[in-house]
Amino acid sequence: MVVISHFKGHGMSGFGGALKNLAMGCATIQGKIEQHECAKPVVRGECTECGECVYECPVDAMKLHDGIMIEYDRCIACMNCLDTCPSEVFDLDWERDIPEFIERMMEYALGVTSTIDRIFYLNFLMDITPDCDCVPWSDRNIVPDIGILASEDPVAVDTASYHLVNLEEGIRGSMLEENHETGGDKFRGVWGDVDGTHQMVYAEKLGIGARDYRLIEIP
Repeated sequence: MVVISHFKGHGMSGFGGALKNLAMGCATIQGKIEQHECAKPVVRGECTECGECVYECPVDAMKLHDGIMIEYDRCIACMNCLDTCPSEVFDLDWERDIPEFIERMMEYALGVTSTIDRIFYLNFLMDITPDCDCVPWSDRNIVPDIGILASEDPVAVDTASYHLVNLEEGIRGSMLEENHETGGDKFRGVWGDVDGTHQMVYAEKLGIGARDYRLIEIP
């Protein structure tokens, strides 16, 4: 199998690369839901009862009753409510739920690498946008284009990709709010509540690959 990944930012995992592509791209619909469902939205703001989240919820889990109520047994953690609420009523439990979400992804990635004998990975470090390709919006690139990385190790290729992005000077005027300097953590500069490196650390712990790598440039 050849895994082709657009390397970019992601609001829940910090970034998306080969590992996330393995986990989500090779999962069934139920598998995708299982990975997400540990990180469901919570209500932390004052609801104006505009009804936007009710309209956008694909599983009818939102109810207006003196504000907004979430029926968590129906919620599939699609984050439509969080993305579309004009009053920013919804939030996530970043310290508890997001690390678990990342670990579930890596466990799904392990399921794929344990099943398929030969996998080759290509990470495209171009148009490195702050948000995931799964949403119909994003913003301008946070760093200049870098190139294409190839490897037989998804942990190594994501680690190298992450490092190369951080070595670039950040593009000002983008969603990158801080860490513009060379060496600054660009994805933490966009998604400050998420430690994307937890992907590689946990994946290495599971035995999916190694964070050590050697770059060989091809002219």
